Amino acid sequence: MYLFIWIIVSFLVVGAYFAGTMNLLPSLPFFTSSTIASPSATAPSQSPQSPQSESHPTPLSSSTKQPSSLVNPSMVQAQQQEVNPDEGNNVSTTSSLASSSQKISLPEIFKKTENSVVQITSTRPGSDQIVTLNGREIPQNNIALGSGFVYDQDGRIITNHHVVSEVDEVDVKFVDGDTYTAKVVGKDPYSDIGVLQIPDREFFDKRVTPLKIANSSEIEVGEQIIAIGNPFGLSGTLTTGVVSQIGRLLPNDVTGYSIANTIQTDAAINPGNSGGPLLDMKGEVVGMNTAIFSNTGVYSGVGFAVPSNMLLKEIPVLIEKGSYVHPWLGFTARDVSPDIAESLKLPRNFKGAAVVAVVENSPADKAGIRGQATGLDFVGNEQVRSGDIVTKIDSQPVKSMDDVISYLDESKKVGDKVTLTVNREGQDVEVPITLEERPSSSPRLLAASSSSQQQQQDREEEESEPNPPLFRFPEIPGFPELPKLFP
Repeated sequence: MYLFIWIIVSFLVVGAYFAGTMNLLPSLPFFTSSTIASPSATAPSQSPQSPQSESHPTPLSSSTKQPSSLVNPSMVQAQQQEVNPDEGNNVSTTSSLASSSQKISLPEIFKKTENSVVQITSTRPGSDQIVTLNGREIPQNNIALGSGFVYDQDGRIITNHHVVSEVDEVDVKFVDGDTYTAKVVGKDPYSDIGVLQIPDREFFDKRVTPLKIANSSEIEVGEQIIAIGNPFGLSGTLTTGVVSQIGRLLPNDVTGYSIANTIQTDAAINPGNSGGPLLDMKGEVVGMNTAIFSNTGVYSGVGFAVPSNMLLKEIPVLIEKGSYVHPWLGFTARDVSPDIAESLKLPRNFKGAAVVAVVENSPADKAGIRGQATGLDFVGNEQVRSGDIVTKIDSQPVKSMDDVISYLDESKKVGDKVTLTVNREGQDVEVPITLEERPSSSPRLLAASSSSQQQQQDREEEESEPNPPLFRFPEIPGFPELPKLFP
């Protein structure tokens, strides 16, 4: 019996050997676990394997018939897309092939964009003035250096407003050393954006590729980014870091109005980087480097960039009209602290923007928004009346004044209407307001001016009666005048 079995087995082995040498069996590829991993794939039944064979699968038996879909290259590629994502790529993708084509290294990004980043030199008026320092006369250095990037093939360059704020023309130098004269055709000091125009026909022959501007609302905290510019006049400098935070409100001491929705980054930004592009890992512009937070004036780990969505919104208007008007409500506010909330008998963690002062004749003033008021009680003690607390703007929650400013700059324009939901003495009140053009003066100065006018009016009323009585009887029509209590 056993002899019979061995004869049959030997016959099958010899037959299979000759069949293989004569190419009688179909040709099948060798699949590994990395190429056949889809749960939907129909795998043939196999005999149990040892632990070693599980980690290194053996070829399938030549006598097993395979479905034709398994040898289809598109099927193999689809399986690779499902199980082999490129984990090292910041760009979210399900295909290792697609992710490898999108992944760009830092040297590749620099080579791709360096020709489109420029150095800007502006000579401000008064550069021939002489200052005296320690008894020596020294010419005043009034040359400003900044950066910029090519916006389109019509010769337009984008930079910061503060780089070109006091001039009409600047010099634009490319990485290859070519320098052209550009005219300032658009300025917005509130968002710190400037637009230049190179009229030289020689520049158009260069056919410099404009940088692609991405959607800044899609970036996330922690993403790697790149800053390219000319810090301290060192042209073509690349630094890298991550997005530290988004949606920052950047105060602007020059205008008095804050820049909304700026991007915070730890990429090294120094004087001269202003106006240069902030790029994502695809080499696309997500922001324009604008400012740094530093006690020394140089890099300290915190930089800010104007978001690309603001550039996309304003630049076409700046090109067409030369300026950009921002919507305005006309009040100043502060965050609601727990102490303020408790004093007003509100929940301790009540959120909102507490109105401090309202500019006279502003949209908020016309709509009846109430600011904080100060007066005297009947015994002469100073008493503060709380103003409105803004809790929503067009149904959008408001945690601080930052939310109000960001919403207006991102979603509204002059002439639009908004509805403020305010907490007024414990009651929610909806106040419709029509937005007007932002005035050039600082909101704090306007509010202070309005407050000063009210105080001046109060003083004039007091001075009109030098010895006001401590108490007045009510005036009753037809009733004889009562004698004064105090002469």
